[in-house]
Amino acid sequence: MAKPLVQHNETLPSIKEGLSKKQIAELADQSVSTVLEQGNVFEVAEALAAMEEFVKNVRKDERFVDFLRDELTKHRGRLTTNSGARIEICEAGVSYDYSGNGEWKELDQQIKMLTDQRKAVEEKLRKLGPGRMAVDPETGEVLEGPLKTSKSTYRITLSK
Repeated sequence: MAKPLVQHNETLPSIKEGLSKKQIAELADQSVSTVLEQGNVFEVAEALAAMEEFVKNVRKDERFVDFLRDELTKHRGRLTTNSGARIEICEAGVSYDYSGNGEWKELDQQIKMLTDQRKAVEEKLRKLGPGRMAVDPETGEVLEGPLKTSKSTYRITLSK
């Protein structure tokens, strides 16, 4: 028999009222505790991935963004919800084009050249392997392979 992904909990606030960061943290903690007790980790991991994808798609939908901005305009660009969340119009993704400035172009070329040189050194050192030592035949410099670190986690790929 399938285990339910969501447990109704009378002590949690209704989503209609909104959730504070503290309430969200408490809800997450309780949810993880429930998963640890009940063991339905795969179903929960998949549901979380689906929710993340859903949220990403809604937030980037231009129709949603335009409608939200129009509604915020009716409230002078800012609204505070009953739960205390602030929603406001803002400009994001601002960028500047400096390419018309000679000094900037010269610095940018130097940065690109140094970045390419750094990548070449990194590639050479990666080939040595972690902790291994070698001598560069061109310069005589003693090279040591870089230490490698990583964090073990998981990946979910939702079906199309």
